[in-house]
Amino acid sequence: MKKNKKIVVSDKSKKFEENYFEGYYKKIAGNNALRDRELSNWFRGMFSFVNKYVPIKNAKGKRIIEFGCAYGSSAVVLKEFGLDVLGTDVSKLAIQRAKKNHPDISFSVQDMQKLPSSKRRFDFVLACDVIEHLENPEQAIRNVYKLLKVGGVAIISTPNDFPSSYADPTHISVKAPEEWRRIFKKAGFGSVVIKPSTRFLPFLYRLHWRLDFILPIAVNSTIFSSTVFIFAKKTK
Repeated sequence: MKKNKKIVVSDKSKKFEENYFEGYYKKIAGNNALRDRELSNWFRGMFSFVNKYVPIKNAKGKRIIEFGCAYGSSAVVLKEFGLDVLGTDVSKLAIQRAKKNHPDISFSVQDMQKLPSSKRRFDFVLACDVIEHLENPEQAIRNVYKLLKVGGVAIISTPNDFPSSYADPTHISVKAPEEWRRIFKKAGFGSVVIKPSTRFLPFLYRLHWRLDFILPIAVNSTIFSSTVFIFAKKTK
């Protein structure tokens, strides 16, 4: 019997996991089954907003790769939509937990800044609040372009370039929306649509995802959660 290939995690990756998943992320996201269900509510509300621009709820059988899947709370929702999901994260710790909690979904350790060796191509690439953490987001976006089928869409969220976005010390690549547009266009995307969003009453999602009110406006406030969505289509 072949032994599973050992995943080698660099000292830099270990440091990220210690500081982020064992520190900042655990503090804001928690680490229990109830919190996982609450986070799935968060993503259900978010995908309802996304669906206004990209028909992600009506894409049964389509392939999607998610970068920064963490513990798999969003992958659960995507699978419920009927999508063929591959969840990835740079964190070995996060992927181990995702596999344990959701054995019916495929997960793997993957750095968005490194193109996977597999030639598999996807209808959608999803990265929720990932690119602001990257040292080289430009390379990551070029990789996203290569991973998409022609006609495929990248669904990316990232914080607005407001002062509050720098509260997370791992936000090292916060940029203005028009700068992101330039980067996506340079990577080859033919259509790049940028939509601001703000969650009002951002804690009610814990009760039910339908209470998650998201409007297409940007609000510079520490009370509300304000994010930029980038919908980039590969046209050729």
